[in-house]
Amino acid sequence: MDEYKSQKELYLALVPALNVKMRIIRNSEYSYIKKEDIWNYLRTNKWCNDVNLCISEMVNDIINVEEKMIDRYLKDKLNKEEKEIL
Repeated sequence: MDEYKSQKELYLALVPALNVKMRIIRNSEYSYIKKEDIWNYLRTNKWCNDVNLCISEMVNDIINVEEKMIDRYLKDKLNKEEKEIL
């Protein structure tokens, strides 16, 4: 993978791909999904176990991730947060 000094710098490099994905899902039933949701889902569920990723692989993951997987991730996260409050 190209050398990035921080996750923020990597995120900023991936914003164009995230914007493309947002245009793809804008008119779908998952229109509430945000760029940060895509980023967080992939960062915690896909990329955390991968090594030596290149930027093109990450862009491919962003474009091809299934919206229903992000939806499930968000709902699970919300349920967990609600349980912690109770």
